[in-house]
Amino acid sequence: MDAYDHLHASSSWLAALEDLDRSPNTAEHYGRRVVRYLNWTLTTADWRAVSVNHLVLWRRALMATSTMNAETVDAHIIAIRSFYEWAATRELVRPSVAAQFSEMKWFAPGSPAGGEHGRHRSVTAERLRGEPRKPSPPPRWISDRGARDRLETLALPARDRFLIDLLYFTGIRVGEAASLFTADMHLGGGTRSSGCNIRDPHFHVKMDNPVTNGARAKGAERTLFAKQLLVDGYIDYVIQRREILGNSDNSPHMLVNLYTHGRALGEAMKEDRIAEIVEECGKKIDYPLSGPHMLRHTFATRLVRGYDVPKQPLEVVQALMGHRSKQSTQIYVHDVEIAMVAALDSLPTRRLNLETRRD
Repeated sequence: MDAYDHLHASSSWLAALEDLDRSPNTAEHYGRRVVRYLNWTLTTADWRAVSVNHLVLWRRALMATSTMNAETVDAHIIAIRSFYEWAATRELVRPSVAAQFSEMKWFAPGSPAGGEHGRHRSVTAERLRGEPRKPSPPPRWISDRGARDRLETLALPARDRFLIDLLYFTGIRVGEAASLFTADMHLGGGTRSSGCNIRDPHFHVKMDNPVTNGARAKGAERTLFAKQLLVDGYIDYVIQRREILGNSDNSPHMLVNLYTHGRALGEAMKEDRIAEIVEECGKKIDYPLSGPHMLRHTFATRLVRGYDVPKQPLEVVQALMGHRSKQSTQIYVHDVEIAMVAALDSLPTRRLNLETRRD
């Protein structure tokens, strides 16, 4: 324990993040960033009485490292802000110390941060922000209907066909898919022995499965329901898995290596292999797929905008996607290009008078 008791403070703050139901990944990243900052303050200042100038100096120190870009440095400052705001509520620092790192900003209605009615939000103080970044482009999705049709009907081995359908028809993250255990798959409905009373075909997305493939699930735990196509695909996959692995099948993971040889056979699939399969499918359907997240974006975009499916409320899509904030889901609503096309289509067509003029 050091003279300023920063170890105790940072540990208590991380426990508070867990109580607020922040994802384990978020807590881990925030913790590393704040610990790095607090270690720096040991030789520069009392962390409980710093000024905004001190954080400006820390920002410059981070920018001087060759391994960090401006966006990563911004993430460090956000974590430190969160820590100081928590410390002020616990009277570990004066409220004026935490207040100097933030300012209020108005976000207009319809903007991702403003929501439906607009609102004021606390943001990082201007002196601590980097150069304004260009707005992120809307997430890439399979906008071509023909490409979607080709992907849905593409002939693939049983496991890969089920994998693509799982990503495409449920919007599950690749880390969540790689973290699924066979015990999570209730595609025949729940049973008393499993402790699940849900009758419809479904599976449970969990954050704490003891994975063996390094997969990292994030977001929110949730139950996702499965359409019959997914149920049939899973049955085909399970049959083939038993045929190939037989009694040597001892992995709890739902997705395992089947089409390989050697020690990797039967082991849990890794995220990079799943990404390779998606990219290979893109080549086969002649439509570039940058990775599994593109299938997730396609799922959400179709539901939000009603492409080939009934349009769904934003809060429903948020629950399906496992977004903790509606702001994350709103990226599928705001597409300037589509709005421009719709605006042009709304203009009245010029009428032509085809009557023959008589002099």
